[in-house]
Amino acid sequence: MTSTQIISKEGYKGIFIIAIFAIIFLWLGWSLFIFLSFLCLILWIFAFRNPERLPEDKFNPILTAPIDGKIIEVFNKEGFICIVIDVDWLDVGILRAPIDVLEYDICKRNGLFLRFGEDELKNHLNTQIFFSSKEKYSFKIELYPEIFSSTTFYNKSAFSINDRIGFMKLGKLKLFFPAKFLDLKVNVGDKIKGGQTLIGYIK
Repeated sequence: MTSTQIISKEGYKGIFIIAIFAIIFLWLGWSLFIFLSFLCLILWIFAFRNPERLPEDKFNPILTAPIDGKIIEVFNKEGFICIVIDVDWLDVGILRAPIDVLEYDICKRNGLFLRFGEDELKNHLNTQIFFSSKEKYSFKIELYPEIFSSTTFYNKSAFSINDRIGFMKLGKLKLFFPAKFLDLKVNVGDKIKGGQTLIGYIK
């Protein structure tokens, strides 16, 4: 798990590869490439950082942001409020439980990693991961990774609110929550932080 690591485990492979190149450039004495490799290393470490977070309201039943990013769409669908979050390169990629989760299902559909193109095309062709909670406040998370194949959920029997539950870097996340149970407190265009930003109060 990543609960005490400064860098998420998904970033280790990239750090190792960049460090190898930096050592090679040091040995060859290529100053420009040495500088660029260390710059890439710093940016990579920043992109895969794993900060501790606390919810904005710790005393009321709330729904918190599941990941860092920008809200690009909010709509109602079949009794659920759907919040679409765009996760960019420098956003923290750690997925966090938006509420307590005692029982859930996960399924994955393998596909492509399309960053650009029509949404309808990406919805049909992109890799997708679906997380479905089965409790009273049944909710769903759909992941649409657009670059990296390391998108994943961690295996645990249950999650508490704000627990790290997975990882995604560069892509779209859709959070579905029953409209009758949620007093929404965010809008399109808001920047949010996973495990910290209040999405809404649970009625």
